[in-house]
Amino acid sequence: MDARLHPLYRPIQMNGIDPRTYYIEHDPSPVLTPYVACYWESGTRKYRDNGERGTVAIGSKVNDLMLKSMASARVLPDGCTDILIDYNPEQARYTYSYCGNYMQPFAFPLSFTEPPVGEYTFGVRFFPGGAPFLHGQSLDLFTDRRIPLEDCWPTRWDELQLKMEETVNFAQRVQVMEHYLRQTTLRNSWAHHHADQDLLRNVLYRIFKEKGRLSVQDLALNEAVSERQLHRKMTEQVGISPKRFSEIIRFHEVLHGIRKGRATDGAELAQMHGFYDQAHLIRQFRKFYGDTPLIAIQEHQQMLSEKYNHGTERSVILES
Repeated sequence: MDARLHPLYRPIQMNGIDPRTYYIEHDPSPVLTPYVACYWESGTRKYRDNGERGTVAIGSKVNDLMLKSMASARVLPDGCTDILIDYNPEQARYTYSYCGNYMQPFAFPLSFTEPPVGEYTFGVRFFPGGAPFLHGQSLDLFTDRRIPLEDCWPTRWDELQLKMEETVNFAQRVQVMEHYLRQTTLRNSWAHHHADQDLLRNVLYRIFKEKGRLSVQDLALNEAVSERQLHRKMTEQVGISPKRFSEIIRFHEVLHGIRKGRATDGAELAQMHGFYDQAHLIRQFRKFYGDTPLIAIQEHQQMLSEKYNHGTERSVILES
């Protein structure tokens, strides 16, 4: 893969909407940038707004109607795959897994019960097409699946497990995972370049630059390959078809527009991103968000309110 693709696509995940939770990201080192989009972590806070253990009044900044529609977090299709490390503080247990591309979003409803303090998920989000370089397997094997890490990862990870469980914060977990993945990258350096990667790099570049609006036919013509061949290569190396991947990129462009406040209603968003009409936008958006653009706008406003009212410790989505 090519690190120059990174600035063209920054997927967004809607986590940390509930003020009792957090979501943070960290960029990989330059050597891993071609393969890793970011390290991330979501979890529950040890302390509440007043600096003491206790309950946050979730409804203090939003109205009842909004609360009924909002989620505490959303896992959105983004064309990426992830290593996930879940920690359960009540059982003092770690779970290691690898998560392929999901075609549907997952929304977690806002809960008014106290979440377990200290629970977290640490993740490695691989840039589209980056993971096969590290584990050497076709990504279509993992689409819509989450499997134990030991069932798919080719290199020994028992040492990673021991070191990861000695960490006490996000920064330390990033450092441990960085070291592990850099060693894996060095072992796989012989496979760094081949024709399939050139094709994938070119196709991803065109999809990102055109913001997901090119047809599969145009993508295939530009690369002088058949649509069938393009479909096969993309599903092997990204895990999903070029058509679905382009739809996901277009969806994230809409989400970026919402995040940056570029539109105030669905009709403006539809026109800005080249949809036939507002109904077309809503159908496509709901497919990957699980709800309407209006709900996304409300949830993002709540997330920004928490971030800016309570400091940088709050939810963070990195800038493009």
